[in-house]
Amino acid sequence: MSIRQQFNTMLNAAECAVTRCGSFRFATSDEKYDAKGLLGIAEVSDAENPADEDSFYVVSPGGAIGFCEDGEDIDWLFLTGTSEDEDLPATYQADPQINFCPKCGSGVVSGARFCGACGAKLNL
Repeated sequence: MSIRQQFNTMLNAAECAVTRCGSFRFATSDEKYDAKGLLGIAEVSDAENPADEDSFYVVSPGGAIGFCEDGEDIDWLFLTGTSEDEDLPATYQADPQINFCPKCGSGVVSGARFCGACGAKLNL
């Protein structure tokens, strides 16, 4: 499993996580939270200890929330409380990027699906 979506604030990560799961627990304790409680903790955390510009939060497909301080290693903060623990990765994997069109060689815009120069479909 790779984690590809990142968030600048814990609140944004929590808003995503609550769409995937309804209960959470701290990774280091058995303290449990519902969606409303998680959102409250995230809001306070962002106000008291915002992430620096090189750090970000990630959300697993099941709703676990992790913090990535160095752009690579993930420190899992909240695990899902309703299902078996996921096999959570220890490192962050970004989406592969295409920088040049394979057909004409022109530079392409990050995230583009088609080349702006020749119109070729860009496959990842």
